Amino acid sequence: MFEIADKIKDNIKDEAWPYLVRLNKRTSWNDESKQHLEELKIFLKNKNYISFVGHPNRYHLTQIGDSCLYDVPTYRKGALTEFRGKRIRVVCVSSGRYDRLVMVGAVGATPKNKVKIKEKVSYLFPEIGDHKIAYLGRRYMVIEAKGKAAIELYQGSFESIDLKSCDLILLDGKESCPIATFNYESGNKLTGKLVGWSFPETFSDLHKGIQEMAKKNERFRSSQI
Repeated sequence: MFEIADKIKDNIKDEAWPYLVRLNKRTSWNDESKQHLEELKIFLKNKNYISFVGHPNRYHLTQIGDSCLYDVPTYRKGALTEFRGKRIRVVCVSSGRYDRLVMVGAVGATPKNKVKIKEKVSYLFPEIGDHKIAYLGRRYMVIEAKGKAAIELYQGSFESIDLKSCDLILLDGKESCPIATFNYESGNKLTGKLVGWSFPETFSDLHKGIQEMAKKNERFRSSQI
């Protein structure tokens, strides 16, 4: 998926250019247009373009013959992995109700000042005082709510977690704040809920609870943007 701001006008007049121009001069979708499309697809395939189905919102192409350029980030995954660090042309060669068949090929290297490198994310947990750690991962930490140190809802907050209301607290190192609380139930089961939410959910174990609460928090935050 690319942001529309990443879309670059296709102005490279290479060997593929005449095929694109000829197809896009059509005034109706007739046998001649279909022939031009087939010739374009054959040419691109011979130039080692790959093809796959994508949503128009992902590549921002709508009509057959539409094309644009993108600079593929060095950390790109999926169908475009092989094009990391390269400038590519994306061509729409078939349109459906929801999806588009696109063909993609490299047209050169991404200019040095345009190369996108994934920044390393660092995580910082809030101070936990005298609370003991029950689980520690790269981004998430769970502490036992048995100490006396206040766990603020966010840095500098005048509010904090009610330690008497929970057994465990889930901390997010990216947000540097608590995002959920857990309570032990019978067996290994736990109930958990996001901070500020009223209705708890039941989980078979702590690991499952961390996964689900983290996902739910991400979805909630995304809906607020």
